[in-house]
Amino acid sequence: MTASCDPLPIQSDSGKTPQGWSRWGLWLSFATLAGMALSTPFIGYAAISVLVVDPTTPMEWVPKTFAPRRVYEAFAEQFQSGDVVVLSWSGCELGSPALDRLVDATTGPQAPRNAAGQLWFDAVVSGSRVIDTLTAEPLLLDRTTAVNRLKGILVGPDGRTTCMVIAFTREGVTDRKRAMAWIGKLVMQTAVINPAEIVMAGPIVDNAAVDLASTNSLKTFAPPAAAVILLLTWWSLRSFFYACLIFVVSLWCVGLSFATLAACGDRMNPVLIVMPLLVLVLGVSGGIHLVNYLLESLAHGGPRGVATRAIQLGWLPCVLSAGTTAIGLGSLIVSELEPIRVFGFHAAIGVMATCFCMFLVVPGFFERWPMAASAAPHEPVQKASGQRVALGVMRFATPIVVILFLAMGAMGAGVSGIRTSVQIDTLFQPGSRVIRDYVSIEKKIGPLVPIEVILRFADGHDVRPVQRLELIEAIQHRLSQMEGVSAVLSAATFMPESTTAGGVGSIARKAIAARKLMQNLVDDEQMKYIRNIEGSQLWRVTARTSALQGIDYGKFLQSAQDAIDPLVAAAGGQSRGITTAYTGAMTLVHAIQNALLHDLFTSFLSACVMMSLVMMVVEGGIAAGLVAMISNVFPMILLFGFLGWTRTPLDIGSVMTASIALGMAIDGTLHFLTFFRRAIETGATPKDAVLAAFEHCAAAMTQSAVVCGLGILVCAASSFVPTSRFAWMLCLLLAAALMGDLVLLPAMLVGPLGSIYKRRP
Repeated sequence: MTASCDPLPIQSDSGKTPQGWSRWGLWLSFATLAGMALSTPFIGYAAISVLVVDPTTPMEWVPKTFAPRRVYEAFAEQFQSGDVVVLSWSGCELGSPALDRLVDATTGPQAPRNAAGQLWFDAVVSGSRVIDTLTAEPLLLDRTTAVNRLKGILVGPDGRTTCMVIAFTREGVTDRKRAMAWIGKLVMQTAVINPAEIVMAGPIVDNAAVDLASTNSLKTFAPPAAAVILLLTWWSLRSFFYACLIFVVSLWCVGLSFATLAACGDRMNPVLIVMPLLVLVLGVSGGIHLVNYLLESLAHGGPRGVATRAIQLGWLPCVLSAGTTAIGLGSLIVSELEPIRVFGFHAAIGVMATCFCMFLVVPGFFERWPMAASAAPHEPVQKASGQRVALGVMRFATPIVVILFLAMGAMGAGVSGIRTSVQIDTLFQPGSRVIRDYVSIEKKIGPLVPIEVILRFADGHDVRPVQRLELIEAIQHRLSQMEGVSAVLSAATFMPESTTAGGVGSIARKAIAARKLMQNLVDDEQMKYIRNIEGSQLWRVTARTSALQGIDYGKFLQSAQDAIDPLVAAAGGQSRGITTAYTGAMTLVHAIQNALLHDLFTSFLSACVMMSLVMMVVEGGIAAGLVAMISNVFPMILLFGFLGWTRTPLDIGSVMTASIALGMAIDGTLHFLTFFRRAIETGATPKDAVLAAFEHCAAAMTQSAVVCGLGILVCAASSFVPTSRFAWMLCLLLAAALMGDLVLLPAMLVGPLGSIYKRRP
């Protein structure tokens, strides 16, 4: 939203200006504030009830109908949950007594449970226990062979270092903060080590770290950001009373957003952390806008009826400003991801509420206690600065338009290179504890990200156990040759060494071993690699790749399918009842990344179309509306094109900035064109109209951009990367939007495109 002044002549005290507001406006203001005060305890209670970040996982961000989620949930039900913690520490080696004690403590009768008595952990494995299984009956593998087969999965390259993998139940995921604290305490009691030597990684650790970082961001940066916003409002208005009044009303609307969140049953999530500050800065910006209308009315018509005149002249620009911002936020509702959808809906409600409340509160007080003229001593300086900028823009209008259009074309070509990511290395700073632990485990043990290939052998087809095993062996071998794969685990990992030689006798022994292996693994609760379900048998192959090497999961998955599908087809494929499915954390992350990219374009295009229609109606023509939109899409094309060229990944926070910034940028365009057209309609030339628009709104537009940009920029120091990136990207977009409105737009208006805004009868 932008603050502005209106140049139209306003009647003085001697005229017949309506005085309705002066009679009851102050009472309305007091009544509104009283209603806010009475509702504050209820709103505060609702806000507090949702302020704690809800323990959700990225899988829960997408609807249950999301195909990759359905496949992943089916895999988790049939084999094991992908919500795991990989645990190790200094001195965690094969044969360590501490390992056995830890496994017993997490799986025995005293295993931890939640308050309802439900277990936290689903299954627990360690390198030592799995090697014991491989070297015991009926497999009887040599210990060296067993260790070599588990390298990169449960055993490190040195053949000694190992780890534990703890799979969480749904109840454990919900209670993950306490569960992880319990694990850390148990390791310290059992292994007697320094807590700094404990390393944990995996989806559970990621999610817990996201919860903690986002919550800390809200607690750490919200108070200083609010203080900065209040000070900037005071600087803009030069009235501490009105700065506090506008700030308090905006803050109440922030609470209202949280109340609607609670009323709708929506959950607080890491993305919503920046919503209160966004609603606050937008509300304050709208208040600055309204006060500037009141000041202009006061200057031209005197104190009597000042509120009525200001509302008559300013209600439409104010409502349009709030409405276009709400449209930008509301366009996020089309997202498939719950955090983005919830953010857009409740932030849009908060923005419209601030506009409504400002009109109920501020004019009544201003009518009774108007600001003194000395409240804005910087106005002449600002107007002079605006005129100098305007003259410079008009002098170099043609080069400016050519250069900025070429820049949009060059950057626009990079938009196709935009990519998104929800990988762990894009959520935290490189030096954070969670990233250090990932680096440590991937170095000492091996990569942690699994890709799961599930082969389904339907009943009623003659595919013998040995043939199934041979197909699994071929797939395991093919996956192990792929770039980026460190190790592969499957039922073939547990085959005795003696069955790998050639000859008729070996083939017979392999067939017998395959049948025994299948019988043993079907019911094995430690190594879940074969499962019988109704009507078919599932065999699982797990490949491991790195979480920190920037692997393109889309290309990786396609390469895996290209490698595996021919092997399945050669074995008979669907004609023999053999089908494949690909799942795991990697496939789900890739699907969510695709959904993020889809949301970016869908929400932005939706906002673009709706706002273009608004501009066409407001400006009275299709061409005029489309020209007005050029300066609004200008910042988005520049920034997102640059990110596309540099292949900088967008996270769940930065994806939202395009639609939000578009809604905020169009406010300045609306006000600038309002003053430009008013001057044109009085007979002014395009150059004089641009000068008039600069004189009356350039300074206020700059103030609004400063309040919004710097208020949000405080969060750029957050250690939670999505919050930090949202802050600095939105700040850059607002700065570019100001440039579009005060440089590109006036440069176009004094040229041939300005003729579109001809004088209307």
